[in-house]
Amino acid sequence: MPCCRSPRVRRAALGPLLALLSGCAAYHAKPLRAPALATLRGPTHQALVRAARALRVPGVAPLRLNFRSPLSGKELGVIAVIANPALRALRARERIAHAQVFAAGLLPDPVISFSALKPYGIGAAGHTTALSDGFLWDLSRLVTRSTDIRMAREHASAVRYQVAWREWVAANATRLAARRVYWLKAEWRIVRRAQALWQGHEAHLASDLRRHLIARRQWLFFQAAEDGLRLKAAAVHRALEAARLALAGQLGLAPTVPLALAPPRRLRPVRGAPAALFHRAVARRLDLVALVAAYRSADAALLRAVLDQYPRLSLGAAGARNSSGVSEAGLQLALVLPLFNANRGAVAIARARRRALFAAYVARLAAARTQIYRLDAAQASLNRELADLKGRRRTLSRTARSAQAAFKAHALSLVSYLTWMQELTTVELNMTALHLARAATTLALITATARPWSGGRA
Repeated sequence: MPCCRSPRVRRAALGPLLALLSGCAAYHAKPLRAPALATLRGPTHQALVRAARALRVPGVAPLRLNFRSPLSGKELGVIAVIANPALRALRARERIAHAQVFAAGLLPDPVISFSALKPYGIGAAGHTTALSDGFLWDLSRLVTRSTDIRMAREHASAVRYQVAWREWVAANATRLAARRVYWLKAEWRIVRRAQALWQGHEAHLASDLRRHLIARRQWLFFQAAEDGLRLKAAAVHRALEAARLALAGQLGLAPTVPLALAPPRRLRPVRGAPAALFHRAVARRLDLVALVAAYRSADAALLRAVLDQYPRLSLGAAGARNSSGVSEAGLQLALVLPLFNANRGAVAIARARRRALFAAYVARLAAARTQIYRLDAAQASLNRELADLKGRRRTLSRTARSAQAAFKAHALSLVSYLTWMQELTTVELNMTALHLARAATTLALITATARPWSGGRA
């Protein structure tokens, strides 16, 4: 009869064991190089369109991407948030933080022990094998479980807000990168137009020099100006190629992928007193919110370290059968006594980490305040400079048209005409540089104050 029951007993014991093991994770090897190289191709247009519609980034509204028309700065910013490899790596770190929250909520595993001691030697006759078993569970983890969960959740919030801040910064940096490409193209057109003008009159000036109609110093002035334009064209071309590559890198695209960029609209300036802008930024800037969450996590970690100073209790059951065949059963209690205060180091580290995060938060506040005041002053200064330069350009444009008409009527020398055109070229190049500087300042102030994007395609 016991033999007949034995298979049923084994199956009954095997069932719970299989149910227990079914919750274990499985391991699957995953190669690195080939999938990584494949990922460098970036997502497809269809994937980007779907991801842009479902985008959930504070301050950045979801967009309907249309790759059939030139892309605006906002659309490029959304693509950067989705496809930038550095941001994708940060989002992978965010998943680690969520896994840590899951791990913090798990209960401790019980400890099961078993031993069998077979008597041998003189006097072993008549004695049976001594058996003992035990079940032990760490109850101290129940006391600290809520603190562990709070610590992990605050850490996950800090990581989430930090990732969102980096996404916000990257989106605005991409908008600026697109504007840099646009204004460098404008500079390139201005320089090339000036070069064509000067090269078109080079033969005429050389003839005037041979006939002694112009002085040698005037010819040298012409040559120096033409060399300056050549050097300027080479510098603008290098900067334009670097800007295109930088934009492709921010978008997570291959450098050879063509991009059609829409002309940018003027950014709406950030208005308000610097003090008011700073106080709004304190509540809205996600890097500051991330530091607050990190501070709360450090505070929970300090509480966790303090709780670890107290005795740790484990409770369970034990059973045994000695070599005489006498069976015993009862409760089992284990207590870890902190006699040597080994956890004082962990408490000191946790307290120092909390103080460091407090200091880091104050330093970030001070840096944000200085940045906002500096950018606000720079925005106002650049607006004044651009207004003055626009008036000067209008005057020079009229003068250049008059000079061109006078030159064609042989009432003005070629050198004088080219001098006026060179002055106009210089002013136009300065204007493009100021337009780019104002866009960089405004976008930096939008980022620093965490001002949400307005409507449109700017």
